Amino acid sequence: MTAPVRWLNASLTRAFDLALGPFRRLDPFWALLFLSLAAGVLMLWIFGKTSDQAAIRRVRDRIRGNLLGVRIFGDDLVLLFRLQGRILKDTAHYLRHALVPLLVMLVPVLAVLVQANLRFALRPLEPGESATVKATFRPGSDLRGAELVAPPGVAVETPGVAVPALSEVAWRVRAEAPGRYALVVRGGGSSVEKELVVGSVRGNASALRTGRGIPEMLLNPGEPPIGPGEAVRAVEVAYPPLRISALGFGVDWLVFFLVASIVSGFLFKRPLGVEI
Repeated sequence: MTAPVRWLNASLTRAFDLALGPFRRLDPFWALLFLSLAAGVLMLWIFGKTSDQAAIRRVRDRIRGNLLGVRIFGDDLVLLFRLQGRILKDTAHYLRHALVPLLVMLVPVLAVLVQANLRFALRPLEPGESATVKATFRPGSDLRGAELVAPPGVAVETPGVAVPALSEVAWRVRAEAPGRYALVVRGGGSSVEKELVVGSVRGNASALRTGRGIPEMLLNPGEPPIGPGEAVRAVEVAYPPLRISALGFGVDWLVFFLVASIVSGFLFKRPLGVEI
């Protein structure tokens, strides 16, 4: 199953690279803002195309009318409880109409989130910075001969520290010069490469290369999946977090994405004629 996952990850990553290409030399905030606004419009469009807009409009009108009735007849307890019951019933009808569109939206939204995480969660190492490289082996693998080989430009600062109970070996590496480097983890009869990104170079800093199941491979699209026959099942680089600044304040990329995409959806619902 690694071939279809490899093709899907590569295709989506290439498409997002092209879409965000004009922002490559700008502050990451602008690429994140563009992606968030575009995702909000995309989600709104999908909702409009997959939902019964007429039924949603009728339900929303009834809810608004009953809410107005609550304000007008608030002193009549019998009528007040009756109106609240109608509001709850119509809210359940609205959720029923919205459920299928929300499930349809889930697939593209997850794809956007995975690609955004690849670009905005972590940053490459700077020359002089150190990071931990951790390799996870198939359970029962012999870890005694495990080694990490680094090309010129990257120094392996420590020997491998093995944790047999977890089938893991970890090293510390130091970046010495900007570039994209291929680290090689050897052990258990396997030889697996893991990219290390240093400095302001083109491309994304992928933290994890893995072969541990389809879900984990889909969530880490930055590098090709590790083949099922390898003793090395995953290699991870502990990159530093990327700092996103908005109006002088540091923000978490996911929080900013969610807020900006929701605002974008509300701003464009009237131009697109979508009832939500």
